[in-house]
Amino acid sequence: MTGASVYSDYTNRVVTDLRTQFDEVQNLRRDIGVMRQLYTEFMKQTKGSLDTLRTQTQNVKQLANSTVGGARAFIDSGKQKLDKRSQDVLTDVEKLQDVVENIKDDVLKRQITPKPQYLKSVKNDVDSMATELGSLKEHINTIKPMWKKTWEEELQNIVEEQQFLIHQEEFCADLLEDHKALVEVFGHVEQVVNLRGVNHGGSRSGRRGYRPPPPPDEGHEGLNSVMREIRGASIDPQRRLKAIEANQKNREKELAARSDDLQVELAEFVGQKKLKMTGGAEEAERVRQKRNDMTLKAMFTGGSVSSFNGSVGNGSNSPNSPITPLS
Repeated sequence: MTGASVYSDYTNRVVTDLRTQFDEVQNLRRDIGVMRQLYTEFMKQTKGSLDTLRTQTQNVKQLANSTVGGARAFIDSGKQKLDKRSQDVLTDVEKLQDVVENIKDDVLKRQITPKPQYLKSVKNDVDSMATELGSLKEHINTIKPMWKKTWEEELQNIVEEQQFLIHQEEFCADLLEDHKALVEVFGHVEQVVNLRGVNHGGSRSGRRGYRPPPPPDEGHEGLNSVMREIRGASIDPQRRLKAIEANQKNREKELAARSDDLQVELAEFVGQKKLKMTGGAEEAERVRQKRNDMTLKAMFTGGSVSSFNGSVGNGSNSPNSPITPLS
């Protein structure tokens, strides 16, 4: 082999290696581009998913802050949605009926064959309408048991409220009867008190008159019967405690009524505006200030404040003797 052939073989190997390395670099560059594209798509999808989650989070926050209605609110909103959906379906069905009627007239009466694309479009609309009707029927079957449950609960509440109102009416009627009997008994008591006041009202000393004792019962032997009842009486501590408590409550009511007499009389006196108008606190302050000014003037001028006494009224604190000036 000559030197030229050796150099030629070496050059060919170098060129082949360079071409191979170049192809590998191109493949790596292509792979890196694919990886960059995949990464870009992944980042785009991730950003879209994060935006969707953020939107759903905001919706959940708004729902949490808003007032969540009960079963009746769910039924009301469902009625509105169902009515709107059924009206939309009705409109679409009427449109499809008109379209099918027109196609039938074209085919049978006018002997016109519609275009296959138009027939295909109408068939797609019919299929979509069938799907919508099936979905609407499924929705109705889904909400029907929930609505029935709500109706049962509301019906139960209505029955309970009616029974409660009937009970309150009967209770109010019983209270009115009790109040009527109470008014009647209180009227009798007032009549007895008025009769006693007429019989013993001549004396102003306030002493109670003589009241004859009630007639004894039949078979009552006086003190002997009382002693026998005392000996045979059974002691009930609970009954005695209740009697003491009732007596204590009556005593407190009597004391409260006695202490309230003066307060009631003062309230009636003030309410009838029988107090003499004196000008209030402003007039009293004006009189006091004027008296102080006259007193100071008398102290420094050697005069008397007796003339001021007649002008401001007969005050208990007004001086009646002349005041000598300070030396």
